Amino acid sequence: MNLPFILDIGIGLLFIYLTLSLLASELQELLTTLLQWRAQHLKQAIETLLAGDSKPKLNQTSADAQLIQSQIDRSKELASSLYSHPLIRSLDHESKGLLGSVAERVSQWTKASKTFSGKAGGPSYLPSETFSTTLLETLRTGELIQTLSERKLTQFVDEKLIQPLFDVVSDLRHSKANELLLEHELQKFQADVHEIVRMFSSQQATLSNSYSQVSGAVKRLLSTAEAVLPEKDYLSHVCLKRLAAIDQEIPSLLKESGPSIVEVVSELNNMAWVAQSLQQPNSNYHSMLARLPDITLQQRFQAGYELLQTMQQVVRASSQGREDFQAILTKLPPNLRDSLDMLAKRAQAKISVLDQGANQLEQEVALWFDRSMDRSSGVYKRNAKGVAIVIGFLIAVTTNTDTLHVINRLAKDSALRATYSQAASALVSSNPNAIACLQTQQGKAAQADCLNNGANTLRDAVDSSTDLPIGWNGTNWQEQWQFHPQGAIVGGLKLLAGWLVSAIAISMGAPFWFNLLNKVVNVRNSGKPPASTSQPEA
Repeated sequence: MNLPFILDIGIGLLFIYLTLSLLASELQELLTTLLQWRAQHLKQAIETLLAGDSKPKLNQTSADAQLIQSQIDRSKELASSLYSHPLIRSLDHESKGLLGSVAERVSQWTKASKTFSGKAGGPSYLPSETFSTTLLETLRTGELIQTLSERKLTQFVDEKLIQPLFDVVSDLRHSKANELLLEHELQKFQADVHEIVRMFSSQQATLSNSYSQVSGAVKRLLSTAEAVLPEKDYLSHVCLKRLAAIDQEIPSLLKESGPSIVEVVSELNNMAWVAQSLQQPNSNYHSMLARLPDITLQQRFQAGYELLQTMQQVVRASSQGREDFQAILTKLPPNLRDSLDMLAKRAQAKISVLDQGANQLEQEVALWFDRSMDRSSGVYKRNAKGVAIVIGFLIAVTTNTDTLHVINRLAKDSALRATYSQAASALVSSNPNAIACLQTQQGKAAQADCLNNGANTLRDAVDSSTDLPIGWNGTNWQEQWQFHPQGAIVGGLKLLAGWLVSAIAISMGAPFWFNLLNKVVNVRNSGKPPASTSQPEA
């Protein structure tokens, strides 16, 4: 038994594995599409991401089990809300075309429709940027930032500007016994800053521009006061000095003008706590206040309730009454609230400008999603490997591919070895770019497409072989059973072992076997001796 003989047996065996692996890949891809395994796994992975560590635990009480189930249910409801977002709906290409119609019918009698809340299916891939944008838009963080910024701007104008300025002028009026001093100028200033607040509230100006305009209004008031008040009057000088001090404080006050992203997420989580508290049986605003044990929690609940009512009106106005913001907040699992709080702190630590907080949070959520999907893809690959082994075993039994018998037939039949050796060489030579394609493509389905050019070569090789070492035809089955002469039980176990080896080999995928076949064929051809006149082996 020389090396070329062993290589020829190996080439024949690899060729059979490659052929059946291509069939298995196509069947698995078809099942994956019809049963929407990728889409279902993605949806379940997102639900797990939202729910966090909400798993049943040993020795848990019924109350703990009920709480965990509640968190799981909330994550499923929130995931369904995310899947209703236009950005995610637009990615659902699986339900289009003839195959999509068949998949839709299949989903009606499988659990796929239950996974997608009665819908036919969902996307099998979701970019992290799309998930991040969808989640934050569903939670209305943009409207919340606008509302909190408007509240802070109003508070800044009323408490840090108008009231101190009125106090300064009021002191001067009392000193001068002139209650109308700078009356027109103050009214003009007050009207200007209120108009600035109104323009920001109607989103006609950005927050930074609004504060710049407020600063400009203060400077105009100071300039007018300098022109109106007597130059050498001591009291007027004191008043102007205090007005200038307020103007100089504005840049430092601007640093605290807008809400930080940590504040935004904190207010969001507080509103979620309020909304979920009100969802409890026999609960309303007054009963919840009475249940809270201390004044701090009561104040927190009151603040959250007031902001929730404001946001409810804002969301209803922007969605024309179609969305219920409070209902969305009731779906937030506690683990998601904790995760958002952690991501907000991480985002806050990475920015230097307050206005960048929202964008940085979106990036942190996208990164959080990517890391979770990396772990989830490992689970999917393990599950897909199990399915591939099952499909491989079914193909091995259906085609009666017994690896032990195939090796025996190839060892005895030189013509069969030569047929497969020639077919393998033709396959490798007809796919010169397949290796480079296999190295760049990810996933077995995409890699199998690299071998499409060799499909005809495989089919021709199978058609030209009149006595294949596989199949249930009488001749092959008779030789196969004669190869196991130890009796029905031992022979059956050997047959089962041969099928199992074939199943595992088929599950390894066509790209693996093509790579290996390419290497073995190259070794065989490089060491092939010149044509000989010796008789071929019987």
